Amino acid sequence: MAGVDRRLRRQRRFRLAALALGLGGIGAGVMALSGVGWGAALALLAGGIAAALVLHHPGGVPILVYHSVSPDASWLPWAQNTSVRPEVFRRHLSVLRHGGWQVIPTASLIAARAAGESLPRRSVILHFDDGYLDNLLFAAPLLREFDMPAMFFISCDFVAGTEQRRPDGPQPWAGYMTAPEMRGMDADPLFEIEAHGCDHGRIPVSDRIVDRITDRNWRRHTPLHWAVTPGDKADWFLRDKPPPQLAIGSPVPESDSVLSGRWWHDAGPETEAAFQARIRTAMQESQARFAALIGRTPRVFAWPFDRSCETGIAEAWRCGYEAVTGGRGDNRVGEDPFRLSRVHVQDRAFGGGPIWLEGLWLRARVSSASGRLGWHLLLALAARMRRRRLGPSGYGGAG
Repeated sequence: MAGVDRRLRRQRRFRLAALALGLGGIGAGVMALSGVGWGAALALLAGGIAAALVLHHPGGVPILVYHSVSPDASWLPWAQNTSVRPEVFRRHLSVLRHGGWQVIPTASLIAARAAGESLPRRSVILHFDDGYLDNLLFAAPLLREFDMPAMFFISCDFVAGTEQRRPDGPQPWAGYMTAPEMRGMDADPLFEIEAHGCDHGRIPVSDRIVDRITDRNWRRHTPLHWAVTPGDKADWFLRDKPPPQLAIGSPVPESDSVLSGRWWHDAGPETEAAFQARIRTAMQESQARFAALIGRTPRVFAWPFDRSCETGIAEAWRCGYEAVTGGRGDNRVGEDPFRLSRVHVQDRAFGGGPIWLEGLWLRARVSSASGRLGWHLLLALAARMRRRRLGPSGYGGAG
């Protein structure tokens, strides 16, 4: 690790030197522009070159996380932020292939980081959260067509039973995969099924009220119901009225993921000891139930809502996981090899428009996450246009 540390220090010194050169060159250019001569042009050129060096630091390994891949995911109240149309997903895979990106298994990244080794540039990983049936029907065939591996994360309470009732009509793909379907995917050499907890719930973390339940928003707040309702949840979307915990007019508290937040009760947040005990029990239950469903012990854990805490990470380590999500880095050598950093992928990245825009956004997203930071400007523009056209994103079943 000493060699890795030295290399990282050299990289930081190089980037700082380039930044200083860039600022100095730009400053000199601005001053020189008050007159006429080659000095201004040379100074500005030096500043531009240095700025380009600062914004070009490839070597990160993007992990792109998808959720639903569906022609119509309106059964999901958070579909606007978590579902991608199959034709858009195809465009994304085409951009990766024609852009020279190599889609690799998650296990390759875990092994390389554990050994302190770098992966080839333009390596990228694909994840899918929540175990939706549309992953089997729409995402998997396209992944096989492009010969690209992927990892799928499931929450045990949402694994549809073998005889699970599925909706008829315009959305026969709504809902979740069954355990046999998941085992079938796990047997495919391209795919892996891994753990995403049990209930995917949210819990109150303060007494601050952020919303009120209405007949229009109760479905979006169902994660608050999941946290206090044990058992099968695979058909939650078939309800035509809210459960008692989400009665119309009731307050919606500030909340967080059940696996990262301190549960707020009347007297305040739960104690540290109670928090640790609850997280330990939840992690052990998730691991045991996953093994019963899939037939093997899970190796990677994806935190619901991508929200984690040090207590949960410690418990995941004790459970024997090889890696967890929730990192905030670039998946480079020298970062904590136990934590995987992911970037969210969505549809209508500019708020709408032709499909080539979706491909352009994906190119910017994966390039930026790999260290080509000049793409940030386009991503910021896209985010602004999306908020203006579609409104702000809110929590839901995402992650």
